[in-house]
Amino acid sequence: MVQTSARVRRGYLYAFLAAICGGATPTLGKFSLVENGPVQVSAIAFILSGLMLVLVKPKEVPDRKSLKFVVFFGLIGAALGPVLYQTGLNATTAVNASLLSNGEALFTTLIAFAVFGERLPGKQLARGLLIVVGIALVTTNLDLAGVQFYQGLEGNLLILGSMFIWSIENNLIISPTQRFGPALITKFRNLIGGGVVIVAMGALGLGLSLSLTWLVYMILLSLALAGTSYLAISALCDIGAIRAILVFSTSTIFGAVFALVFLREQITAVQLTGGALIMLGVYLLQRAERRLPIATSSGT
Repeated sequence: MVQTSARVRRGYLYAFLAAICGGATPTLGKFSLVENGPVQVSAIAFILSGLMLVLVKPKEVPDRKSLKFVVFFGLIGAALGPVLYQTGLNATTAVNASLLSNGEALFTTLIAFAVFGERLPGKQLARGLLIVVGIALVTTNLDLAGVQFYQGLEGNLLILGSMFIWSIENNLIISPTQRFGPALITKFRNLIGGGVVIVAMGALGLGLSLSLTWLVYMILLSLALAGTSYLAISALCDIGAIRAILVFSTSTIFGAVFALVFLREQITAVQLTGGALIMLGVYLLQRAERRLPIATSSGT
């Protein structure tokens, strides 16, 4: 399947905007976790983000053909994945979590390559590797001694599990999104996932602490999550899993910038260099597009 140049450009734009929204979610999540636990935050954030996305093509509702897809993606992508990640985050170090989160890009690429036959031409592959090098610099700051996989092993495995689940979703969601549209898939995915986690929250007897400040943070977090979900899934539909996940990896840069501004976390010269490499790689990757064939899931 050969994508039009306009659709390819749109896909890159969506992936880049999704990265900005995705970069904001860790900082907003930290503020939201001050008053409530990760399960409560995940549940409310996904419900609210789904309600926000209802405004996009509000008359679209699942039919018998699409319902099985939104339920499946809601269960794995908006319920199981987030809960595994948040639980793992609480049980490991920040350094480990930051590094292991890049497993999503690795798993997504491997699955797209091995199962769905998605490929990048040689020159684009080299530019994609430039992005990977930049990600490694930003996340590790070349302090590999600080990364200890066996420290918080259970949390590390949970984070890797969530990355693997999301990588499966990244590949499987392309075909249904092309068939039914990103608006329908995304909003009901988030609503169903959030609803399932709320039920689990009730079953576990987890309470919810409400305050005006927390509600403001949750609304902002939900907006960022809605933007991330809709734009990232749209990008997957337009340019395929490998290209979309490579561009979305720029969220590492935006996450560092938001953390610097709002959390006063430091950014080193090595991380700045990594950020520059990521941006250069994305620019070169997009520039190389000349109506290249983009592999998509079977059935489209």
